[in-house]
Amino acid sequence: MNRSDSILDKPLTRRRVLGTGVAGAGLAMLPWQAALAAKMDPQAADKAMIKRAIPVSGEKVPAMGMGSSGSYERLSSSSAEELRTVMKEFVAMGGTLVDTSPSYGNAETNIGNIARETSVREQLFMATKVRKTSREATLDQFRASIDALGEPIDLLQIHNFIGLDNQWATLKQLKEEGRVRYIGITHYLTSAFDELEHQMATKELDFVQFNYSIMTPDAEERLLPMAADHGIAVLVNRAFNDGRIFSETKGQALPEYAKEFDCFSWAQFALKYVLANETVTSVIPATSDPEHLRDNMHAGYGKLPDAGQRKRMRETIAAL
Repeated sequence: MNRSDSILDKPLTRRRVLGTGVAGAGLAMLPWQAALAAKMDPQAADKAMIKRAIPVSGEKVPAMGMGSSGSYERLSSSSAEELRTVMKEFVAMGGTLVDTSPSYGNAETNIGNIARETSVREQLFMATKVRKTSREATLDQFRASIDALGEPIDLLQIHNFIGLDNQWATLKQLKEEGRVRYIGITHYLTSAFDELEHQMATKELDFVQFNYSIMTPDAEERLLPMAADHGIAVLVNRAFNDGRIFSETKGQALPEYAKEFDCFSWAQFALKYVLANETVTSVIPATSDPEHLRDNMHAGYGKLPDAGQRKRMRETIAAL
């Protein structure tokens, strides 16, 4: 393709190879690492964050990612400081994949600014979305995302099927030109599963994003097996059922057997259930609370439940 035919006129910036994060081998353990090691099985305590391969490339990304709906949309002076801590600790604990969207208020701008302020932008695997119906509007929105987040945009997704039939060719060209590295589609409702299944069968998707949790496990029936069969990476949203898992478990003691798979909170219980399905590439809970971020990230360390333990987990939740 000639330069004059390029889909965007903005020159490419320097690409970067995804690294291993800021916590390298041989460094002294951070406080969260020492606390985790004290809880976990000694044979698992020295292991790094679980990583999963993106089928189309073999590139590995951390199993624990971070969403931004609600958490990064609006900033005050106090919330900005908390989110700077969240961003720094997310990367320090092995995270790289951040998922956002132009529809999440000012999330893209806030994430971009905070990532640069905390000097972690180069270490992030940045995923965002487009939700326009015309080609030019899609390109305008993508340019705005680049301005807010910086380059590279690693994953560009069509948000909730908006403009999907018209704009898939646009995303494919952006990928061919190297403006994005991966492309995919998203939805957040179980009612969209029929359409997701159709799109997964008929398009060459690198990624698909949908809702999946211990309380709403419907994706286990069709979507996860299909993603495995078609070599599609999976991002999971709504792993906490919009917080319902916490209202259901409030005041309930975590079952003793959870320690068998290095689980020490109800948040980890929910996240480890999702990650135990090896087709899941990354789960992306959103939070603006540094303590919640640390709790979430611990789910990506140590053992994951086996099939028998997952059955027991479902029975535990059903009995609440």
